[in-house]
Amino acid sequence: MTISKDIKFDCAHMLSNYDGKCSNLHGHTYHGTVTLEGTKDRKTSMVLDYNIIKQVVDIFDHAVVFSAAEERNPAETELYEWACRHKMRHVELVHGKSTAETLAENICTMFVRKPEVNSVQVRLSETDGSWVTAEARK
Repeated sequence: MTISKDIKFDCAHMLSNYDGKCSNLHGHTYHGTVTLEGTKDRKTSMVLDYNIIKQVVDIFDHAVVFSAAEERNPAETELYEWACRHKMRHVELVHGKSTAETLAENICTMFVRKPEVNSVQVRLSETDGSWVTAEARK
């Protein structure tokens, strides 16, 4: 059985070592869909509570998303240290740069680790008319 939930969150990021305007700190309103495939739980009659989907995605909402340490340039590293020092809401990616593609992959990873989920597809947009689709399976 599959379930889907539309998602929306606002966050900031910058692309270190990128030659373009996205190398500056800026933000997006991301929107998309999370689709999960799994077995309906006998007790709850759900694959996964939709509120759990929202809680997982909400870690990015109104946060600064930082690339993995090895991907950061000095400016992003300094901003990351500042965010930590001032206890600003932020997410540090384990691998990769803070692109829409990497965010979608990270969201997939968070859901596929859940025991009730067999596979996940995340469709994510950071700008109108542009989408990335990532998938993960156990």
